[in-house]
Amino acid sequence: MASSDWDPNYKNPGAAKARLTLFWASNYKIDTSKTVLDYAEKLLAEHNIGFDVYPGKTRTDKHTIQVPDKLLLPEDYNDLRLKMGAIFDDQKTADKRQRLPVIFCEFKDTGVGLTVLTRPVGTTTGSPWLPYCLVSGVINGDESVLIHEIGHAATNSPNHLPTLGNIMHDSPAKQKRTTIVKTQIQAIARCYFVR
Repeated sequence: MASSDWDPNYKNPGAAKARLTLFWASNYKIDTSKTVLDYAEKLLAEHNIGFDVYPGKTRTDKHTIQVPDKLLLPEDYNDLRLKMGAIFDDQKTADKRQRLPVIFCEFKDTGVGLTVLTRPVGTTTGSPWLPYCLVSGVINGDESVLIHEIGHAATNSPNHLPTLGNIMHDSPAKQKRTTIVKTQIQAIARCYFVR
């Protein structure tokens, strides 16, 4: 990559908005959703990408999905995604523009965020849907968890970067994740949920 690809001050040319549809699971007890949403919006705005969340940043009954009062497991994700689609199906919207489904829920994983990636062609692991994100309420002070998962969803990749402070570093414990570089902004700008 050219050194300019790592430019942390790159601005996306033209107007673009990251479009998310938000859901909350009934097992989501500690509500830090606004914290992670505000942080993602702030970082994207620094690079000329707007933020559009539906139905809004406040939990609603309509967008709350009833789940057992336990940590969700990978075998629960398919049912969860079906329930999200039953509430809001992007393919049936008038403008035909897809949104990134994000569900605030508690799940069993080593991290506080998780992106369910699309199944690669010819394989049996992964999701039959476009990527979607799960975000815990127990963020342990990591307000960057959602922007990190947006990065995974935009690239449909589980990969992390070793660069401390970058949104795609695997852990914010050593240094807060505050940096998005040019190639990451370009990937986000052309992904399925940005228009």
